Amino acid sequence: MSARTILLVDDEPRLLETCKEALEGPSRAVLTAGDGAEALELLARGGVDLVISDLKMPRLSGMELMRRIAEQGLDADVIVLTGYGTVQNAVECLKLGAVDYLLKPFKIADLSSAVEDALRERGLRQEKGKVDQLVTMLNLQSVLSSQNDQRSMVKEFLNQVRGAFDPDGIALFFSRESLGRRRDIALGPFFRAEPQTREWFAALADRLLHQGRPKLLSAEALGRAMAGVAANPPASAMGVPVAGGGQATGAVVVLRGAGKPAYTGDDLHLLAIFASHASLCFESQRNCAMLKEINREILYSLASAVEAKDTYTRGHSERVGAYGVKLGRALSLTGREIDLLRMAGVLHDIGKIGVPDHILNKPAGLTAEEARVMRQHPGIGRTILSKVSALEGVLPIVTHHHERVNGRGYPDALAGEDIPFLARALCVVDSYEAMISNRAYHAARTPAEAARLLAEGAGSQWDAELVEVWLGVVGREPH
Repeated sequence: MSARTILLVDDEPRLLETCKEALEGPSRAVLTAGDGAEALELLARGGVDLVISDLKMPRLSGMELMRRIAEQGLDADVIVLTGYGTVQNAVECLKLGAVDYLLKPFKIADLSSAVEDALRERGLRQEKGKVDQLVTMLNLQSVLSSQNDQRSMVKEFLNQVRGAFDPDGIALFFSRESLGRRRDIALGPFFRAEPQTREWFAALADRLLHQGRPKLLSAEALGRAMAGVAANPPASAMGVPVAGGGQATGAVVVLRGAGKPAYTGDDLHLLAIFASHASLCFESQRNCAMLKEINREILYSLASAVEAKDTYTRGHSERVGAYGVKLGRALSLTGREIDLLRMAGVLHDIGKIGVPDHILNKPAGLTAEEARVMRQHPGIGRTILSKVSALEGVLPIVTHHHERVNGRGYPDALAGEDIPFLARALCVVDSYEAMISNRAYHAARTPAEAARLLAEGAGSQWDAELVEVWLGVVGREPH
């Protein structure tokens, strides 16, 4: 698991020292601050996962600290410690987003347990966020590539941005050189109420386009920069260049008012990915086949990214794809079926992007809960791949490559011929490749040992006829 950073905030130095000593460890760094104002300075540098804060402190209270964290869009969870516990305080803290609330005096064991729970939930939420982001990006690419003309593509791009970022204002400003052929698009109350706001952001978009860099603007920065320009400037804004090979070059801008959370660096990164995908679509709109190939390449890159999480499985997916081709040819399958086996082999473990690293790389046996999380990866893979219509044929293979012919596999406990034929075939070559490779939980077996294990499991774990054909294939190969 990646290292975590905890920030302790309290005006009692002795308590800070005791808690820091209890919570620090090989995978945890602990920072301290004497009040909320000092804590905000540390939070502004980024990298803090969990804040543990007292309520009553000089300069800036714990309650006000939580308000500032929310207003500034800082990505940190908060546990509250207080010696002044009231129902009203507890309700207000939970409304402000606190994940736990402990009364002083407390036991160090109780604090440690609360920290463990908070960091575990944060880790699971972040892993889910990676999957959601992947699905969002793939859906954007799929939706944009289905549009038939530039106007509908621009309209759909803005709809997708609106849905993902919940802005109070959204605009696509084209470069000054291309305005003769198209008009800027600016929607929302900030642009309608004050024309100067539109002009200011159009000038900003032009600068971003020429600099080629995205920009995130806080309430403070906007207040200073737009003083005298707008009576009611937005509280948060971000802009990203969009380039399209001369077809649609400009910048997308989104704004939020004071009533919503400020945009964060993560939001800016995701908007930049949106803009990058849109750029590809604008440039390639006349070539849908090229866009489908781009989708496949992205997914293959994601499959490689999954394998990069586990040093023992690098190259595994490509080898499974190659083995699938060999088995398909030995079975005299059609060219389409062999191609599906190859693609499914490369993509079959893509759902592991949603499995925490400490589970993927665990050298010992998994607990029941860890096994439950691991067994979710075929379903996660199906969710990701289902957003790309060109990969519809691989979905049943990826989804069911861990089923067993005796009905004791997952995710659906299918048995016998209820398991899709190509999924049964992939299961054989996937298992064989895993056996002859080094893994965190076992050393590589010899091809002869792997063949013996396959033969022993034929008819219970694996399709007996497919095992027989595959053992014939590997038996003819030099070792």
